[in-house]
Amino acid sequence: MVLRAPRARPRKAAVRRILLATVMLAPACASMPPVPAGEVALHAETRPAMSTMVTVTAAFPEGPELRAAIDAAFAVFARVDEVMNEWRPGSPLSALNAAAGSGRPVPLPGDLCQVLRAGRDGAERTGGLFDPTWAALRGVWRFGDGEPPRLPSDAEVAAACPLVGWRDLEIEPLATPGSDAPCNAWLRRAGMQVGLGGLAKGWAVDRAVAELRARGLRDFTVQAGGDLYASGTRGGRPWRLGVRDPRGAPGDPFAWVEVSDAAFSTTGDSERFLVVDGKRHSHVIDLRTCRPATASRQVTVLARSALEAEILGKAVFVLGGEDGIALAARNGASALIVTSENRVVASTVRLEVVRPPTP
Repeated sequence: MVLRAPRARPRKAAVRRILLATVMLAPACASMPPVPAGEVALHAETRPAMSTMVTVTAAFPEGPELRAAIDAAFAVFARVDEVMNEWRPGSPLSALNAAAGSGRPVPLPGDLCQVLRAGRDGAERTGGLFDPTWAALRGVWRFGDGEPPRLPSDAEVAAACPLVGWRDLEIEPLATPGSDAPCNAWLRRAGMQVGLGGLAKGWAVDRAVAELRARGLRDFTVQAGGDLYASGTRGGRPWRLGVRDPRGAPGDPFAWVEVSDAAFSTTGDSERFLVVDGKRHSHVIDLRTCRPATASRQVTVLARSALEAEILGKAVFVLGGEDGIALAARNGASALIVTSENRVVASTVRLEVVRPPTP
């Protein structure tokens, strides 16, 4: 579970479309190599959305078809931000949180219902290591809110921790596979909160991928913050993506991995953390203790969807090591873990480690 404070939204919806020789992809990945001779050029467009920067990169000829496809992909992010942003007053997710403990079912649109069901399912499959109701802890642990760093008291943690519990997120009907039908949902106890954060970004990436494919694109990537989906190939070969060094410079990968028709998601403690008395505290919370997870510095997960990579990334980060690799494997995914001791543990993937991570 990633604790996020509200971030200032970009003031200008500055749009840039460029013909790329090199694409920088951070923090999920560091970079891609230059375009080989004879390969179709890459077209990339970046826009602000969902409190991050979203980039669509496509190996596709410039023209009206590409423009329509890219616009459709970005429209997905606008929709998700409207519906699933708990910081937006009046959003359906805000309404759900505001009604916590009232016993009153809140009518929700079908896309939000699907994400909430996916969150509950992910919580069940990870034994609660991932939990969409983590947000009850938001006011306890604060990262990047402009206040001096401090650790919460034991009493503060003990008071908030019991409010985290995915089983008390009720959805009716609970299961409607493949349906966009609306639902009713409610949180059983006052003080509970749902925070979708990265889960909503993963959902948006997957929906944007579907929009691009429906419009004829096959070879492209969609990235939102730490979530990236690589579709098809780059010049007939898998997309080669750099894995960020968690203690190194943002554009300096320590490993490379080849990805095709899969999601690539990185969770780490390099961007958001607290340092108190010389000790770094990760923003990823171990919901078994409601305190920062300590097993990992960084986790990269390759999964069949960006939403699945988000769910597994947080859970694998909490477990770390061989246990984290095993959890990913049980769910049909692969993982690359940099442990808290700076040890690299990886599934069997097309991975090239070029140097050890920075100590």
